[in-house]
Amino acid sequence: MIIYENTINNFIIECNNNTISNNVLLGARTKGYNVAEKEYNSWENSLPFIAATLDDESIDQDINVAIEYKLDMTKSRMDFLIYGRGNDNKDSLVIVELKQWSEVKNSNKPNYVYAFGGGGAKDYEHPSYQSYRYKSILKGFNEYVQEENVTISSCSYLHNMDNIYEFVLNDKIKFPFIEKSPVFFKDDASKLQDFIRKYVRSSHRKLLYEIDNARIRPSSDFSNLMYDALKGQPIFTLDDEQQNSVATIVHETTSAIRHNNRRTIIIKGGPGTGKSIVAVNALGSLIHPQDGSKPYNVAYCTTNFTPRTLFSELLVGNDFKKSAIKELFKPIASFARSSEFDFDCILLDEAHRAFIWKFGQGVKRSVDLIDKLFYASRVNVFFIDEDQAVTKDDYLTIEKIKNYARKYNSEIIETDDLKLSSQFRCLGGQYYIGFIESLLGYNNHITKYYKNKNYDFKVVDTPSELWKLIQEKQLQYPKSRLLAGYTHDWVSQNDDDSYDFILENGKFKMRWNKKINISYINDNSQFDRIGCIHTIQGVDMQYAGVIIGKDLKYRNGQIVFDKTKNAKSDKASGIRNTTQEEAERLIRNTYKVLLTRAIYGTYVYCEDKPLNEYIKNFIK
Repeated sequence: MIIYENTINNFIIECNNNTISNNVLLGARTKGYNVAEKEYNSWENSLPFIAATLDDESIDQDINVAIEYKLDMTKSRMDFLIYGRGNDNKDSLVIVELKQWSEVKNSNKPNYVYAFGGGGAKDYEHPSYQSYRYKSILKGFNEYVQEENVTISSCSYLHNMDNIYEFVLNDKIKFPFIEKSPVFFKDDASKLQDFIRKYVRSSHRKLLYEIDNARIRPSSDFSNLMYDALKGQPIFTLDDEQQNSVATIVHETTSAIRHNNRRTIIIKGGPGTGKSIVAVNALGSLIHPQDGSKPYNVAYCTTNFTPRTLFSELLVGNDFKKSAIKELFKPIASFARSSEFDFDCILLDEAHRAFIWKFGQGVKRSVDLIDKLFYASRVNVFFIDEDQAVTKDDYLTIEKIKNYARKYNSEIIETDDLKLSSQFRCLGGQYYIGFIESLLGYNNHITKYYKNKNYDFKVVDTPSELWKLIQEKQLQYPKSRLLAGYTHDWVSQNDDDSYDFILENGKFKMRWNKKINISYINDNSQFDRIGCIHTIQGVDMQYAGVIIGKDLKYRNGQIVFDKTKNAKSDKASGIRNTTQEEAERLIRNTYKVLLTRAIYGTYVYCEDKPLNEYIKNFIK
């Protein structure tokens, strides 16, 4: 999406007249984007520097530039583009990531550095990695770029930063992409000029319009990258039941395109049955068709940040050449602006958690996101377990899916062989799952749990004992964590010196997990923090220590659900402000999710002592 484009000459004039930021702002608002004050200020601070660099007689002033160009495949916008024709008269484009940083430090996160940016002092993506990622997305998904073999180059320009920070940003061992996407510092204006002249020599104004109007289509090179990424991951191995689901998705997508109609596929499965594994394998199979046909345009979608992050981290790792793979993993809100049939297939994992609108996603209340999903794709696949809905905004049910499908005259594919039943996460198998379901009241009888060598389940008397067990397990199993029902307010969100959990007369003190752009289960720095339901849903861990809060009690021979004990800071679930019946459903589902995350074992501590003793009675 083009927000601002002009010749270099006119861009420089607008900078000199102090009108450039307002013109970019107008373009953004015209296209329906809100602009924060800090973003506007960044234009004010950075654009004059790039204008001064371009104001040179050696650079053709009729060459075109663009500001805040948005890629269709991503929510991100590119800071600055310079485009036209190269020395060979071929289409050529240079991506420049602009940063106002003046200082930078090393980070422990791959492809990240620590700096003071618009979001405060924290880890940020290396700016040259950022521009290289944009380049990879264009080359990987834009049909015009692929067919016309457009030359795309990338770099970053840190116009406030002294060259003394080269040792951080230009570390070629830590950041191998630097060879392909260089960093330019405050005193490197002439080097940046040389870089631009190397790739863009003359004007070609229509180039960006051609790119902007091109069809989204994965390239063959990208298809091979995705295939290699999946091939190297044993976690994505399928059983017969799962393979059948993948084959059905591929067949129905191929058939829908051939017959020019729509399909809706519903795949059901409880926790740990491999719904996400099927979804990612289907993604790979459509990106890399076994019959040698062109890759399909497909996306994996969830409402929850964590599973998208986990899978993209797993597939990409630290290989910057695979960075574009991350763009296949999308939030549901990303389809709000999609055109009809932009996608051949959208795979909505954890469909039970889907909402029609969500505050903070940049989507108006009038926009029905599920409707947009159906509009954007020829085939929609829903992976769903209605017993895992944990908030009032968890809107989607099988019946609602069918209603949307009927609206779009989409053929509904729902068969018994698309119901996943094998247990792949929890080594306790369906026996353990059944015990948890009966305990929480999904049925009218309680199943006893008999200890076995395959799965370790214990109820302990203190939170300190629970923490000690997880600490011991973490030495051998690093993806072991404490989890809890959301009954303690998130005080540490604004005060990291405070504790959210103070139990056992102060002997046990811990905090909720931090909200950062990395999956909680993969962030070892958060091992001593407790994961909440909104962080860990859809995540596999090795051992889990679960604190059952006082929203679940045992009184007068029965389990009692107390919605008043839900934390006031839990705005997402809506448990405190809903009916008792709905609150019971959400609390029950919450603990089902928490108690079925672990592969090898689950340990439990109940803040309600009678409940603690009650559960012990069923362990034999």
